[in-house]
Amino acid sequence: MRICFISHSADRYGAELALLELLKGLTDLGIECKVLVPKKGILLKTFDQLGIEWHVIPYPHWASGLRPPPIFRRIIRILKTLFWIAPVARIVTRWQCDIIYTNTSTVGVGIFAAHLINIPHVCHIHEASYCHNKLFDLGNLAPYLLGYFSIRVICVSCTVEEEYSSYISKNKLRVINQSVTLPRISQDSLQDTSPKNNLKCIIVGSLQPPKGQDEAIMALAKLIHRGINIELSIVGTGNKKFHRYLTELVKYYGIEKQIIFHGYVDNPLPLIHSVDIVLVCSRFEAFGRVTVEAMLAGKPVVGTNSGGTKELIKNGDTGLLYQPGNKDDLSEKIEYLYNNPIVRRRIGSAAQTWARERFNRERYSKEVFGLLHEILIEFNKS
Repeated sequence: MRICFISHSADRYGAELALLELLKGLTDLGIECKVLVPKKGILLKTFDQLGIEWHVIPYPHWASGLRPPPIFRRIIRILKTLFWIAPVARIVTRWQCDIIYTNTSTVGVGIFAAHLINIPHVCHIHEASYCHNKLFDLGNLAPYLLGYFSIRVICVSCTVEEEYSSYISKNKLRVINQSVTLPRISQDSLQDTSPKNNLKCIIVGSLQPPKGQDEAIMALAKLIHRGINIELSIVGTGNKKFHRYLTELVKYYGIEKQIIFHGYVDNPLPLIHSVDIVLVCSRFEAFGRVTVEAMLAGKPVVGTNSGGTKELIKNGDTGLLYQPGNKDDLSEKIEYLYNNPIVRRRIGSAAQTWARERFNRERYSKEVFGLLHEILIEFNKS
């Protein structure tokens, strides 16, 4: 079996790291993997190390982030997508691939290329959206096209599956949780080494309003003003306007000494090991890779009772959930863990055990391999 994977970038963020996990697992199972990327990036060095052939074709995204581009830019991107269908189809044909596997919903060229050369297409959705009409250049038509031209659509969580079930037939949707692999963790790194009266928290993610860094700052400010010795590390970059707002918020509360902005960190794992609690304040997380990474590191997570986060955390057992937007509820959960170090360790240990069993590469790659095998049988019969 030979698969052509289409990535939306050659960087090393969540979806790309999930792709790497899958490539390693499928290669171990004997699948020959090829990858297309829209431009060069640090991911290509890893492909070379794995012996995976790659090729750059500058196909565009057909989806945006929080702010959709002007209509004329949408039209240009749609035209560029159409232009690059044939080049993608040609290289997939040259590689003699059996399936095109698009690792994101934000790139549309793969679904049309697969249709052009009559091979099955799989879309793996790692993203969630508040409004498809704003996210996609083609508006609500895009998720319909994803479903129509894809033989299967893999969703990273039940939350994403539910969101797309309005546009895609449920018999095409399949939930497969990705794997997350960390370096071996020493037992010493899992111990609570902070001073007894000091609590260290961290929040990791791009700086943008839906990620909730402001909520974390306000929750900690409340605790700090009550005399609790606590600090917060904020890891990530992003929206400059929101970043300025966060720094102004810290100054407003007078907690500059307790809030540390680290900026972008290529590997935040050492920072995660150094803290007591990991905060996940995202209002709508499609999956929650940071949550799983924290669990694998043996750290208790306080996360929002929404999106993919609520699927990962069993409240009181493998973490604590709070109502999104409720900074008082968040501060109460943090204070509870501050006052109960034994509970912190118990939750961290339970979360680590569960995450190791659920999010391992062998399980992930076997689930996807089984689905791909099923797809080829179904396609060859049709």
